[in-house]
Amino acid sequence: MQLRISKYLDKPHTLLYRRDDGSETWMASEEFFVRHDLSHYAIEKTLGYRKAFLGMLNEGMDIKAFEDRETRLKLEVDAQAGWAENMANLFLMETALGEVNDFNAVLTESFVRIGAAVGPMYLSEEEIAAIRSLLKQLLADWAALPVGETLVLEF
Repeated sequence: MQLRISKYLDKPHTLLYRRDDGSETWMASEEFFVRHDLSHYAIEKTLGYRKAFLGMLNEGMDIKAFEDRETRLKLEVDAQAGWAENMANLFLMETALGEVNDFNAVLTESFVRIGAAVGPMYLSEEEIAAIRSLLKQLLADWAALPVGETLVLEF
């Protein structure tokens, strides 16, 4: 699958997902969701997740299904999707507030607080470092991308 993020100044950015079968799903996006999807990409690529957010899109889900809360709550999701969603928010939080000392402890607490349907997982220090590094690079690439251009990522 290919993720294509187009940057605009006077209108919303565009997130386009070109599936392995050639079909596409896309949405107009504000900055937060661009960063959120880049976080998903870093996590799912690093951990080899194929049934989380990007995998669901690649298997045919319409990106707009995630925009509607009621539709989103009815989705049947794999444990990978639950893990990736919670981690995406935590890794993004770190980009704004700095790295947490015990990532796994904070991750576990976040699962407890939201009453997640799946239990938390444990990431090795190497996995955490690899995700942080990739996300940092992706966010830098996005920030450096000129308006009117497209960031293209293979998944």
